[in-house]
Amino acid sequence: MLAGNILVSETDRADRTGGEIAENVRIAAVEARGDHMVLLWRDHPDGRRESRFHHFWLRGNCRCVECLHPHTWERTVDSFVIDPAIAPMEQSVVEEGAALRLIWSDGHETRLGAGWLAAKDYDGAGHLANKRPVRTWDAADLRAAMPEHTHDAYMADDAVLHAMLVDLRERGLAILRGVPTREGAVMDVARRISFLRETNFGVNFQVENKPDPNNVAYTALELKAHTDLPNREMPPGIQFLHCHLSEAPGGESLLVDGFRAAERLRADAPEAFDRLTRHAIPFRFVDGGEDIRWRAPTIALDPDGDLMEVRYHDALTAPLNVPFDDMTPLRDALRRFTEILRDPAMELRLRLGPGDLIAFHNRRVLHGRGAFDPNAGRRKLEGCYVDCDDAWSRLRVLERG
Repeated sequence: MLAGNILVSETDRADRTGGEIAENVRIAAVEARGDHMVLLWRDHPDGRRESRFHHFWLRGNCRCVECLHPHTWERTVDSFVIDPAIAPMEQSVVEEGAALRLIWSDGHETRLGAGWLAAKDYDGAGHLANKRPVRTWDAADLRAAMPEHTHDAYMADDAVLHAMLVDLRERGLAILRGVPTREGAVMDVARRISFLRETNFGVNFQVENKPDPNNVAYTALELKAHTDLPNREMPPGIQFLHCHLSEAPGGESLLVDGFRAAERLRADAPEAFDRLTRHAIPFRFVDGGEDIRWRAPTIALDPDGDLMEVRYHDALTAPLNVPFDDMTPLRDALRRFTEILRDPAMELRLRLGPGDLIAFHNRRVLHGRGAFDPNAGRRKLEGCYVDCDDAWSRLRVLERG
């Protein structure tokens, strides 16, 4: 079927599992080879000529109503009771190249759309194709193209919500202007994405100078760039900070892309980078009612070696506890990473005014602030969190339409 000028397989159209589907891709031919099928492509998104798919993978991922629940979209066939040596008795290309049809040795029929197969292609580097791009930045990059949106448009228009989520996913940062300066407005902004992540600081929190602080953020002191709550097994994902008052001199906000800093460290000091991916750093938060601890590497990589997370908070770092011979090299690696994070070229400094809101990926973008004089005026921000799982789910649902 053609939708506008986009070829969409009827099989892909019927597949409502929410998976990505490549557009305008067709199968030229299919060949059986041993334990797998070879698809010969026309118009593959990345120009590939052919891709291989194992028989057990094709059978286990059948999208028919007998194998996939039509309402829950969960697999109902037990993939581990399927004969691992299963093979098709027949294979053919149907729907003018837009779908693959297989008749299996147990008599079951499977149809898989070309667009779905191209999007799920795992042959060679195909398994990396569906990774979203990550655009790292330094201060000059963001000053040249600040990812800004307006509050009213964001709250009313899903296209603006989508654009802001793309900024958060790719750059790790987005700014909203014109947010009403009332308590709770930041939670309304966050709930437009998903439900809130509660922590020991509450569902939301007020960042201002307090007489009995349990966190340096609640003072007028300088805050060096850091990620929040590294002392938790899973630190919050997206942080929202909304400026209510900005009367006091000083107190400019500071943002640093931890992924750009980690890339620099990997290029300039690979041994230091490696140490920060292997050695767990102990973090601890303690006050009258809490003692929350966790150990994790400063830099976390995914199975493909790509950056996944940065945890860095010198003030919450407990005494390092590694083997004696690793102590000095680890401290040197942390110092080298800190030098990159504090390079003025890396530091985006912003003076937030009332109604400004910054949202950022807390496990990527470090934040801080300059010292301010509480005797010369008030400075008050309100914050809350949404987990990345829920933010990226919202993004995918918006893109699914």
